[in-house]
Amino acid sequence: MEAIGGFTADRAGWPGAGGLATADGLATAGANALQSLPAAADVVDRSLDLLTSSAITAEDTALWGFGQAADFAGRVERLSRHVEFLQVVAAGAVDRARTGALTGATSPLDPTAAVSGGEPAPGDDGSRNTVEFLQARLRIPAGEARRRLGLAGAVLPRAGFGGQQLPPRYEELAAAISTAQISSRAGTTITLALDRARHLTTPALSTEMEHALTRTAIDNDADFLTRVTKHWTEAIDQDGTEPSEAALRQIQGAFIRRPKHGLQHLEIYATTEQFETLTTVMNTATNPRTPAPTTATSSANSTNDKEHCGPRARGVPGRLIPAGPATAPHCSGSPAR
Repeated sequence: MEAIGGFTADRAGWPGAGGLATADGLATAGANALQSLPAAADVVDRSLDLLTSSAITAEDTALWGFGQAADFAGRVERLSRHVEFLQVVAAGAVDRARTGALTGATSPLDPTAAVSGGEPAPGDDGSRNTVEFLQARLRIPAGEARRRLGLAGAVLPRAGFGGQQLPPRYEELAAAISTAQISSRAGTTITLALDRARHLTTPALSTEMEHALTRTAIDNDADFLTRVTKHWTEAIDQDGTEPSEAALRQIQGAFIRRPKHGLQHLEIYATTEQFETLTTVMNTATNPRTPAPTTATSSANSTNDKEHCGPRARGVPGRLIPAGPATAPHCSGSPAR
């Protein structure tokens, strides 16, 4: 863990690192973020009107210098991260409202929320779940809809069984996403890693992992974050998860794949014991010190087989040995007596 922390600390000092991070560090996510949807809708409408009326075109940037263009790219990226957070908030709101309407319950986070008479019922939209609804309404892939919903469940305030409001599952990560310090896709990468490691480590180490990955995402690019996330996961779960019986029945075995460039392709999925057996057999067969039968020995064995398995040994005239169950040799290609 110390090595990973030092690795990210060294990378954080590289040129261009942390360009979008604020100097005050992480801010705390607002507890009432989901209760201000009407105000947020007004902000979205005003932003759409402003972008539509004063859109910047490629012709406007033709005469920009490098510094001005780089500054513009950074501001646009920060704006896109604000939009990504609103996408996650919107997906969580749709899922909460749709589920509450289907179950006949109002939202614990907003007791005044209710489906008006003029709005279509969620059960009449032809969608089996929220993923399909978002896919059809927003025209986005199903995987993107699942990603937004999964991230919403990790970084947005939750509702308790008694209706009370609970903090997000990952508070520090939620603060970084809500303040546009990291993108939502980086948040998804961190969330998936934390969910995998949550059952394999202590809460203190999980909190440390969340802090380290969040700071890494703020100061570095997404590719570097993916590598650091992989290092953390491998350090916590060095042996990997043990496959279940169903997984073994599905993927275990040897499979012949399509030949390529004149080479045969054999793919093997085996357990540790099976792998050790296979490597032992292959190492023994390919060991150059294993004695191989010589040509003289092979010729002598072949002559011996012809003498004992020829017609003179099968009871025909001129036989050298008497034919009988006790004396007739068993020859290849003829039934034993």
